[in-house]
Amino acid sequence: MIHYLNPIKWFKWSGEFVYFWGVSIPWRCVSAGLPAIILTSGLLVLTFLAYSDGGSWRRNLLTEQLNDAFETEDFETAELLIRRRIAEGDDSGEMVYKLAVARYQQDQKDEAIGLMRQLAELRQSDEAAMWLVKELYLGRKWTDLDPTGQTEFGRLLKLLSEERPSDLAIKQLYVDYLIASDRFDAAIPYLRELSASQPMRGLQAAALARRIGNEELAVRLANQTLERVDEMFREEPANPALALAVVQNQIFLERHADAIRNLNQAIPRMKTDEHRRVLQQAMGDTIAAWVTLIEQQKNETPMERLKVLKMLQVALEYAPNNPRVLTLVADQVLKTINHDDDKIQALRDALVAGTSPGISHFVRGTAALLDNDPDKATRHLTLAAEHLPNSAAIMNNLAVSIAQREGGDLEHALSLSEQAIAAVSQPSPYFYETRGQILFQMERYLDAIPDLERALPVDELAGKAHETLAVCYEKLDEPELASDHKAAAAKRRLVDAAQ
Repeated sequence: MIHYLNPIKWFKWSGEFVYFWGVSIPWRCVSAGLPAIILTSGLLVLTFLAYSDGGSWRRNLLTEQLNDAFETEDFETAELLIRRRIAEGDDSGEMVYKLAVARYQQDQKDEAIGLMRQLAELRQSDEAAMWLVKELYLGRKWTDLDPTGQTEFGRLLKLLSEERPSDLAIKQLYVDYLIASDRFDAAIPYLRELSASQPMRGLQAAALARRIGNEELAVRLANQTLERVDEMFREEPANPALALAVVQNQIFLERHADAIRNLNQAIPRMKTDEHRRVLQQAMGDTIAAWVTLIEQQKNETPMERLKVLKMLQVALEYAPNNPRVLTLVADQVLKTINHDDDKIQALRDALVAGTSPGISHFVRGTAALLDNDPDKATRHLTLAAEHLPNSAAIMNNLAVSIAQREGGDLEHALSLSEQAIAAVSQPSPYFYETRGQILFQMERYLDAIPDLERALPVDELAGKAHETLAVCYEKLDEPELASDHKAAAAKRRLVDAAQ
C-alpha cells in the first residue's frame, strides 16, 4: 500500500497515461479534423483577445470610438457612445464627466453644470470641480459673485487643494479666495507653503498676520522672507525685482533707514535706465512711507518738522514726479505755511520751487484762501487738484474755497470734503471741521454737529466750531447746549485776544 503514496510512482503513472493516450490517437486520420482544430484554436485566441486588457473587445472598441468622437468634436456621437457605456454599467465619475462635457458642448449647459456639481459634491471627479472653477468663476470679480456663488467657489477650491496638494496654481487660487473672504487665519499657512517657491508670499502672510493682530508672527515671517530675498539679491545684485523685494520687507519691518541705504547702493548697479528709474521711484515711496510713520507719531516739534522737510527734499531729487511724494509735499506746505521758523520757511520755499506746477498752484490757492479771496483760491486749487488728484489737503482746501464763494456749489464742496476724509487713514480735525461747516451752510444741523465736535480739541478751530455749534443747537431747539457753546466761544475769543 505504501507505494500508492510514493510521488515517484505517481509521476511514472502520469507519464504512461499521457504516452498511451497519445499513441491511441488515430494520427493517420488527423487531416480530416484539421478544420475543426483550426476553428477551435481561433475561437480560443479570439476569446483571449476579447477578454484581455481589463474589458471586453466591444468595450475597447467603444472606448476607441469615443476618443475619436471627442478629437473630432462630434459630441452627438460621443454622447451616444457614453450612454451605451453607462447602460452597460460603467457609471464611473470619468464617464459621467465626459457625458457632462458632451452635453455642455451641445448647449445643454444647465444639465451639464448640474452633472458637474453632482460629481464634485460626491467627490467622484476632481476634473469636474476644476471644470466648474474654470467655466463659472475664473475671470470674474469677487464682488460680482453672490453669496451662494462665493460659497461654492470656496468649496470647489478647497476640494481641489485637497485632491491636488502639489498644484501651485490651485493653491494660489484658494489663497486668493480665503483673502477675499477675510479668512486671513486660514490663508497664512497656504501662503507659507507657497513661499517655498515664491518668497514674497511670506511677506504677504506677514501682512495678514499684522491685520489680525498677531504682530509677533508678522515680524517673524517678514524677517524670514527678508533673509531669503536678501540672500538672492546678494547673488544677483543687479536684479531690480530682488532689490525691491528686500526694500519692501525692510519697510514692513519699519527699517526705513536700511531700505534707503540699500536703494542708494543698488541704483548705480542697475544695468538699464529703466531699472534705475524703477528704483528711484521706490526711493521716493520709501521716504514717503517713513514720513507717514513720523506723522503718525504726532511729534510737532520744529526739529521733527525740519527733518520731514529735508527728507521730502531728498525724495524730490530721486522721484520729482512721484504722486505720493508730491502729495506729502503739499500736505507739509499746508502745515508749515504759518510757521515762523526761518529754517522751516526757507526749506518750505525751496521745496515749492523744486516741485511741479501742482504744488505751486496749491501754495498760491492756500495763500489766497488765507487772504479771504475764495475766487482766486478756487481757481488755483482747481488747477492743483488736476495735477495732484490724490492730495487730501488740496481737496479739503478746494472744498473750503468753493463753500466760501458767493453762490458756491455746496454739494460739490461736500463731495470734495468727503473725498479728502476718505483719502487718509487718520483724517485731520481740519478736514472734519470743513465738512461740518459745509453741512451747517446746507442747514443739515444734526449732521454737522459730530464733525464740528471733532474740531474742538484744536485751538485754531475751537472758536469758530463753538460758534457754529451754538447756532446748530438753537436750530434744533436745544437752548441749554446752545448757551454752553456761546459761552465757550466767548471764552475762546478772550484767549485769542490775549495772545
